Amino acid sequence: MIKSKFLTSIFQRYLEKNDIRKFRDSFFYYIVFRVIKNFLINDLILKIYDFKVYGSINKNKTSYFLLKKGDFGDNHELNTIKKISKRKKLIFIDCGCNYGFYSLYTASLSERNKIISIEASKNTLNEFIKNLKLNNFKNINFFNNAVSNSDGENILFNESVNDWESSQTHTNFNFNSALKVKSIKIDNLLHKYFLDDYAVVIKLDIEGNEINAIKGSLEVIKKKDPLIIIEFSKYIFENMDNIDYLKNFLIKYDYSIYNTNCKKISLESILYMLKNLKKKHKTISNFYLIKNNSENSKMFLSNE
Repeated sequence: MIKSKFLTSIFQRYLEKNDIRKFRDSFFYYIVFRVIKNFLINDLILKIYDFKVYGSINKNKTSYFLLKKGDFGDNHELNTIKKISKRKKLIFIDCGCNYGFYSLYTASLSERNKIISIEASKNTLNEFIKNLKLNNFKNINFFNNAVSNSDGENILFNESVNDWESSQTHTNFNFNSALKVKSIKIDNLLHKYFLDDYAVVIKLDIEGNEINAIKGSLEVIKKKDPLIIIEFSKYIFENMDNIDYLKNFLIKYDYSIYNTNCKKISLESILYMLKNLKKKHKTISNFYLIKNNSENSKMFLSNE
């Protein structure tokens, strides 16, 4: 297929006049994209909410689906972050930030917000840096580390051909390469911040290492009762010890699990859903861990 600078330029001009969400569920856009995608020569700049991001023309990149579908999704999670940001300055820790959508969104809500973005993948971090330069946000700090329960340990990180699958816990994907990356604890990342001034939200999407990330953030959990957005997957609970740890964590720190309908759900229900997934599926999407009767809990459950 012949790539065309001219067609790429025309399509870029077509996109840059609008928020990409305008084309969500548009049959016309679907047809145009189907026709033109094979002629595109480079990634395209997309406007969405109050920031910009590169939409990849590579199907192995997460940002390709933003260009294809016209929306990022995760609307409840984004609205929850916005709701908290309206009430209080926010420290947002984006673990497994990929190309940076959550980080950029939170940064765009208020310059008072502080964002800590962490990505272990050497390949994906280049996309994040491109997007950061595109927006010139000053309230994002980026770390190329593997989030865990230790600091400075050399972790073997497995890169997938598809950038949404790379993991330090498994190679159950189309393996590309392995590299060593330093581990880092969330607690140590937050030492320089005066946390009393902020609400804290942690997003965990690190392909099976989420429990170790929680173990590395117990200081901030004790002090600030952070709301935790977590993607539950089979990879987490392949280690049976993680079931007991999470069960005990919920009791000891008085946390509950909520779904995106703001309903409490038991750990047993989570495990049941994972057990009954079709073989090719590994995740059941995002849930929340929230301290009972905390300020974050009240904001989460409010109707604003």
